Amino acid sequence: MSVKIDIVSGFLGAGKTTLIKKLLKEKLGSEKVVIIENEFGEIGIDSGILRDSGIKVKEINSGCICCSLVGDFSTALKEVLSKYTPDRIIIEPSGVGKLSGVLEACEKIEKQADAKVNMCIAVVDAVKYIIYVNNFGEFFQDQIKNAKTVILSRTQMMEQNKISKVVNDIQNRNPKANVVTTNWEALKSKNIISLSEQGGGINIVNPPENRLHRHTKTDKIFQSWGVETPKQYTDEGIRGILQLLSDKALYGNIMRSKGIIPLQKDSWIQFDFVPGEISIKPCLPDYTGRICVIGEKLNTGELKKLFTGV
Repeated sequence: MSVKIDIVSGFLGAGKTTLIKKLLKEKLGSEKVVIIENEFGEIGIDSGILRDSGIKVKEINSGCICCSLVGDFSTALKEVLSKYTPDRIIIEPSGVGKLSGVLEACEKIEKQADAKVNMCIAVVDAVKYIIYVNNFGEFFQDQIKNAKTVILSRTQMMEQNKISKVVNDIQNRNPKANVVTTNWEALKSKNIISLSEQGGGINIVNPPENRLHRHTKTDKIFQSWGVETPKQYTDEGIRGILQLLSDKALYGNIMRSKGIIPLQKDSWIQFDFVPGEISIKPCLPDYTGRICVIGEKLNTGELKKLFTGV
């Protein structure tokens, strides 16, 4: 039987890692699963979170699968297939990558190995959908157009008429996609998987003609900055830092920040920032504190001062 390749894509902060952890915990834990995760930036965060589940993670940094690392991605995927002989490979691409490029790379692998693209999911933050579809269309719309299943996150925070508008827009862009609107905490993973495994094979919409080392959209350039630091924070202190990230004049237009850091009381937290929202929760210790920031026109010097004090 062919190895299943599942792609779980989504824009920055949509909830890809959360969904993957749910699928692993409730349904896929009995299978031999390998996760290939890609971070845009040098400092990988999510791999540490996923390792808590005991799943092997092969992490690819310094670019995204569909841009500068297509060649490396193919090599990595072949290595995973031969070394681990998994039942299933889950690919979590960068939040600012094109799903069409990931599919294009996987299609090449299908011709060279006994593997087949199975689920192709785009996780979409329903609350931020209108903002993102208007401001980051090139990347955001590509994920919607190429997904076989679109899973909306945070619908429990929206009124029904607003959810309907989001669904209608998604269906106009991709009439063949299954759209999940129910809060996934209320759904069983086996039902999500059963739905997502339906449908045909790869259907690449507008694949990229050129592979760039930077993520560009007209005059926009996404950047990343990251740091490893042993600094111990307080809960109040990190909340204050994250609130300051909204100061575009000082730090740049920050779209996402996440990290795993130690607190002063021998505990660790995982933080996540998107504009207007901050999430902080306990996590297992890591080898050192790690922080990553993604956005436009980043002032890296000021970010370093903010997070490390030097």
